Amino acid sequence: MTPTSPMTPTERRLQALGPRLRRQLDRLYGIAATEAIWPRLVDLLSARAAERSATLVAIDEARLADPDWFVAPDMLGYSSYVDRFGGTVNGVIDRVGHLEALGVRYLHLLALLKAREGDSDGGFAVADYLAIEPRLGTMTDVERLAERLRKGRISLCVDLALNHTADDHRWAQAARAGDPYYRDFYHVVPEAAVRSYEADLAQVFPTTAPGNFTYVPAMGGWVWTTFYPFQWDLNWANPEVMLAIVDTMLRLANHGIEAFRLDSIAFLWKQPGTDCRNLPHAHHIVRALRAALDIVAPGTLLKAEAIVPTAFVPPYFGTDEGADWNGGFEPECHLVYNNSLMVAGWVGLAEQSAALPDAIIRASGGLPRAANWLTYARCHDDIGWGAVIGDLAGIDADPVARLKEAARLIEGGNGSWARGEPFQSDGSALHGTNGMLASLAGLETATDDAERELACRRIALLNALSIASGGLATLYMGDEMGLLNDHGYRTDPDRAHEGRWLHRPEMDWGASDTPVARRIADDLARLRAARIASGGAGAPAAIATGSSAVLGIACGSDRVFLNFSGKDVAIAPDGHGNDRLGGTVSGDTCILGPWQTLWLGSAA
Repeated sequence: MTPTSPMTPTERRLQALGPRLRRQLDRLYGIAATEAIWPRLVDLLSARAAERSATLVAIDEARLADPDWFVAPDMLGYSSYVDRFGGTVNGVIDRVGHLEALGVRYLHLLALLKAREGDSDGGFAVADYLAIEPRLGTMTDVERLAERLRKGRISLCVDLALNHTADDHRWAQAARAGDPYYRDFYHVVPEAAVRSYEADLAQVFPTTAPGNFTYVPAMGGWVWTTFYPFQWDLNWANPEVMLAIVDTMLRLANHGIEAFRLDSIAFLWKQPGTDCRNLPHAHHIVRALRAALDIVAPGTLLKAEAIVPTAFVPPYFGTDEGADWNGGFEPECHLVYNNSLMVAGWVGLAEQSAALPDAIIRASGGLPRAANWLTYARCHDDIGWGAVIGDLAGIDADPVARLKEAARLIEGGNGSWARGEPFQSDGSALHGTNGMLASLAGLETATDDAERELACRRIALLNALSIASGGLATLYMGDEMGLLNDHGYRTDPDRAHEGRWLHRPEMDWGASDTPVARRIADDLARLRAARIASGGAGAPAAIATGSSAVLGIACGSDRVFLNFSGKDVAIAPDGHGNDRLGGTVSGDTCILGPWQTLWLGSAA
């Protein structure tokens, strides 16, 4: 008898995790359809695994041995557009030293893949998943960047748009040309069906792209376009779409990409009579992708961009289905944006109250192993106030009115120090607010040292909320320097219609040595050092403070207190401690100044 060859690590993982992958496919497509595609999927997984480099395989093995590697006190992230940060991918390589100086361990490069010609929703209308935007560089450049980042212990994350492709993607072009195989990659419906669906669907961009469908004569019907008319929604009910995206994801991972931000995943599954958001099959799709990744590239992370009400967010980490098997928890994404906490921070500043931040912290516990929140003060998108309506309803009988008032203040109303601008609204309706962290926190309106001091405190407060709450705290480009709103987009005809360019400025590297930039960088360094010293990472826990204006968070061995008001507030911490941010020792009573953060470690 010929001895049986030992199984490879990939074969062992396929044997162990294949049932989890098949289970998701069965739920999506049925057993017969899964049987039909399974041999092709196994061949695909085996082929991509065989192409994986020895360096990446070694990373996989190390992270399998330490599945909580990214749930660590020193994990700090950074998010940026390539062109705004370094001009090109090679320009980013030249700036890695800046990231290392900040202590960054995770770099999310936005809209890196090749986008459609003309308007592309800021690069999120992808024309080719496997090519880099030509003006930014090549895939070879990205591999060089990934290698340089790994030397600095920094993982590279890119966006993977799962809900849609650009209308000039080769799949869309083939569909438009009459290829039935690729036509079935998209949703094309008759006008009567459009009216029926629209009755239950909300609008993402009611001002600039109203409606959810676009008539395309070459397709003989209305194409589902949740976002912009040039972004065609993929038909995930077609298993060929699953095969194509799995292949795409694994090929990208083999280029050295260590994390994927899964764009707009709440919208993936379409079902008549629903709002087509957060449906169970959307989770089954992502869990299938996770299983495929765990088989071939297990050192790679999935991050959920699910900007939805708080109650709908935890399932994106995974869940125990229970109904059709008895195997327990099924993992989904390693990281999930804690968008509600970001919004709550701005509501807290506007109201000078810690009530909503406290409620969100209390709703953010109970994470599974090898999972964490991604926390942040600002990002490339607007502040979407509607995500916390349900949370605020437990505090106020009229949460919408309360959020409108918070938005009005952050948009400069009522004599406020903030300088945000309404997004997709004239300000009368509740939608979103645009603006850079520094401008929203009052730095743009500050006219003297006292006002600049208060603005810097508000910036530090929101960064402290992100860092102390235990998530992978991620800075947004320019916020570490206090860059202000960029009003120049209004004179650019390609960008003038899209208000989010207000907070997508080019990096002003000359601003890195201003007094304000040095102050913000010093505050960030102190906050990061405090978290490392505390040993804190993972799910946050709220602690009582005795003040409606002060939020208390347990971070590792430490206690952190954040004063959301513009007044002095006295609190009585339970026990003494050393302030890791200021070096003073607290007594029985502590006075927190306006917008001050107090980080209490153990007493010396």
